[in-house]
Amino acid sequence: MVKPLFQYVRDEASPRIRSIIFSPESILSLAVGVGFFHWGRGYFAKVPKIGDLTTGLIAYASIALGFCIAGLTISLTLPDQDFVINLALPKKNDERTNAYSDLLFVFSWTALSHWLALIVLFIGALFTESQSSLLPTDCSTLRRWIVGITACICTYCLCQFLITLITLSQVGNIYIKHLLDCHAKKATKPDCTDGQ
Repeated sequence: MVKPLFQYVRDEASPRIRSIIFSPESILSLAVGVGFFHWGRGYFAKVPKIGDLTTGLIAYASIALGFCIAGLTISLTLPDQDFVINLALPKKNDERTNAYSDLLFVFSWTALSHWLALIVLFIGALFTESQSSLLPTDCSTLRRWIVGITACICTYCLCQFLITLITLSQVGNIYIKHLLDCHAKKATKPDCTDGQ
């Protein structure tokens, strides 16, 4: 498990590391985590209860993880060969990625971030009392750190899932344009195939 994970980080995440770290969703997630750490005790001293919060977040993360894996699988089995080749062509000669690998990365990275969120949430659910409030006024600094990091990860997952949905919409629009172009070619050249 460790070797494929390092290979994934090296081959897929590394070429995109700057866009991952300096993205709006990363900055927003960090701000939310810092906000929970510094001001969370004032807002979450009584509610929500950890059990209620983790149950809801675990359900969301599980559904989103399944959605991303299904989307990744569908992306790997696109039926239109011409469309896939068009996506797979490099954007520029010196770039290591292309639109198709970026599409696959969006799904896999979003799935991986939700997997991490699930692990963190399960650990939180196992080692805390479910009826305890999120950040009691007398909580330790360690608890504030843990809640801040968890809030950061969950916010990042929510943002990544939104990006995945937007990416799907963009790919759908590109595919519609591709179909219309092929239809126009068929009208002028009846022997045009649709790439299947």
